[in-house]
Amino acid sequence: MYKLKAGACEAGINPPEELFPFRKYENSFLEGCLDELKAKAIVLDNGETRFLILGMDVGETLNGEQKAEITKQYGFDYEHILTFNTHNHSAPFWGHVPAPRGKKPQDQSEREIAYEKTVMAGIHKAVEGAIASLRPARYGFGTGESYINTNRDQLFEDGFWMQGQNYAGFSDKTLAVMKWEDYDGNLIAAFLNYCCHGTCAFTRRDVDGKIKTSPEFMGYACNYVQERYGGTPVIIWSSGAAGDQNPLFSSEGFPRTYEKDGYSESIDTPDGTQYMIQKHWGFQHGIDAIHVIESIRDMKERMKITTSSTIVKLDGQKAPEGADMQYNRLLVDNFLRGYRPDLFENGKHPEKKLVEMVPDGTVDLYMQLAILGDAAFVGEAAEPYCRIGAKCKEASPFKNTVVVTHTDGRKAGYILDDASADHKVFQSFAKVRPGNNDGKIIRGMLDMFDDALNK
Repeated sequence: MYKLKAGACEAGINPPEELFPFRKYENSFLEGCLDELKAKAIVLDNGETRFLILGMDVGETLNGEQKAEITKQYGFDYEHILTFNTHNHSAPFWGHVPAPRGKKPQDQSEREIAYEKTVMAGIHKAVEGAIASLRPARYGFGTGESYINTNRDQLFEDGFWMQGQNYAGFSDKTLAVMKWEDYDGNLIAAFLNYCCHGTCAFTRRDVDGKIKTSPEFMGYACNYVQERYGGTPVIIWSSGAAGDQNPLFSSEGFPRTYEKDGYSESIDTPDGTQYMIQKHWGFQHGIDAIHVIESIRDMKERMKITTSSTIVKLDGQKAPEGADMQYNRLLVDNFLRGYRPDLFENGKHPEKKLVEMVPDGTVDLYMQLAILGDAAFVGEAAEPYCRIGAKCKEASPFKNTVVVTHTDGRKAGYILDDASADHKVFQSFAKVRPGNNDGKIIRGMLDMFDDALNK
């Protein structure tokens, strides 16, 4: 095994101005750009294996066809790519995404398909630049803590679970970092992993009254770190198991009304407030990342790279025939007032009678494993709850284990941990049936370790 080489590059992927507006949620639209979105690539080469880490400041990741295109053009094996998105809720959809409820696909797909060209061009530019910049490197791994997230499943006084600020709920504060530097000690790149949604400014308006694209707190954290190291390193952020984790003061569930009968709903902060909040948490998260980067002193020159993948079958569910799931979604988090004001006449609000889902076959969870030297990266193409990620790290044979989510276009969606199976939050109505999931996912991960370590 030869000494390691590493290269990194990033490229802008902001949508062209003529493509706006982009639909975001129900009847809200992105109307312009606040700060730049990026595609980022780190390429590792140990003389035997070449591996690609590819991240994007958007909410969708590569599908199988797009991933195959990258492998073919640049000579990577399919399993030697760890690609993910930051699950940025302040970015446009891209590619072929589902139509809004009650609309035909062609009513919304034209802009998203056009934006796909911008995203893919940025990805190619980042990968090509990372390959071109390969040079001798050392790597190290470390962890610290960042206190900018909270569990978002909150039990309200009326007996229902909604998005809120559940400070006592399970939450992993671990900020994991792998860094690469040249032999002169100059930082080439850093990979950050943390359990949190990018929802600080989701559907909220800036000071000019417009909803805008931005890299969210994650992108601002990466920018902060990059600037502190002279502007040249590439800093990539990935989401850990964050299915029930929001940033503090997320636009979803904060602030809320507190009415006499226990009814509570989200209300808007003044225009521009949430954009200030996302930058604040981004800068704080960046400071936390720098502390971890500086704490990593044990640097290694050789990196063995081993991979595996599997598909885990999870229990599925579906809505009963005739159920109005659009109404149900708005009802879950008490979002109805803006859409059905007639239901709130005379100080009343609608009865909160939620849909009962029914079993429906199985759902495939695509998982992958990349062992990079002394650290293991467990990829899950889903949004698992935080406790599932923590259990995976605890069960892993590697002390340095990171769970990376949103890793493939074959999305299994939200996966509640077994302890949260009775929470009737909006995640409960996803295609994976709550309950009996933790053990299956852990066994799938351990099967990948058995395969990888015995190759």
